[in-house]
Amino acid sequence: MPYSEIIAILEAEGFLYENEEIFPQLLCLKSNVKCIPSVSYRASFLKDCGIEIFRCRAEENEITRKASEENSFGRYLLKGQTFSVRIKKVETGSSIDTGKIERIIGKAILEKTKYGRVQLSNPNISFLGVLTNNLLIFGLKNNNLSLHRNPLRRPKSRPFFHPSIMMPKLARCMVNLARVNSSSLVLDPFCGTGSILLEAGLIGCEIVGSDLSLQMVKGSRQNLEYFKIQPASLLIADAKCLPFHKIARVVTDPPYGITSSTFKRYTKTIISEFLFFIADILMEGGYVAISIPNSIKIKEICETLNYRIVEQHSLREHRSLTREIIVLQKL
Repeated sequence: MPYSEIIAILEAEGFLYENEEIFPQLLCLKSNVKCIPSVSYRASFLKDCGIEIFRCRAEENEITRKASEENSFGRYLLKGQTFSVRIKKVETGSSIDTGKIERIIGKAILEKTKYGRVQLSNPNISFLGVLTNNLLIFGLKNNNLSLHRNPLRRPKSRPFFHPSIMMPKLARCMVNLARVNSSSLVLDPFCGTGSILLEAGLIGCEIVGSDLSLQMVKGSRQNLEYFKIQPASLLIADAKCLPFHKIARVVTDPPYGITSSTFKRYTKTIISEFLFFIADILMEGGYVAISIPNSIKIKEICETLNYRIVEQHSLREHRSLTREIIVLQKL
């Protein structure tokens, strides 16, 4: 799912990409470097992001040779700036000494630039290498990754809390999977405490929410106001009969599980009726990102409606619940 989230952000922001390579814990692709700020700010499961400078076999002699031959370090490191080199080992069985590799590459950077200065704490420039799949992939790290990692987004830090709340990372990821951008109008018809609306609002989307519970609508409004996010509309309504039309993006987490109220209706019935209704108001080419329990056979529901399953991801929540994140597109 983290890989899919990056691709969805690129598509939403209109960046072309090609040559995707998926390694353990690493995605490499060719795209415009201007995409990095958007990806760094939006992606919820992203740990690091940057520009690849070189790659080689994960062998000390090969790394030494490749670093000594690299002539582009001066393009990223300006006079008077400090830098650090960090190597992350994804493959735990590798015998490579990461500290030694950091020193080898750091020395090569100093020799090539002549004016750089090593500073491990808060450097101006951070270089990062990842040892994965018998390769070292080395590049320039984006240091502005934590702009949206606000601790106040933690569920228990908000004014209104409920045990059924969706965690911020997953809510942000679902918003991204729906291919939204800052000009999108996002609807959540099961808004609950407002987690999905909050993440869409932080990206800059216009947001519309509803819930059958008055308590949840009030709580959602409290949480949005706490983050100074103003919804276009927030109302009490049944998801199978909403006063909206022509919606392009729907992101939602219908009620299920022991902490959620389904108002004495079966979860499958709720989801089926919702998808049937949304099919009429969703614009052609529009997306629905929905979270459901894996006991619901979404393919059977979609066969009777005009949806294409774009992607499907499974998340084990606990012993009795596996959550499915489904992205649908109206044909």
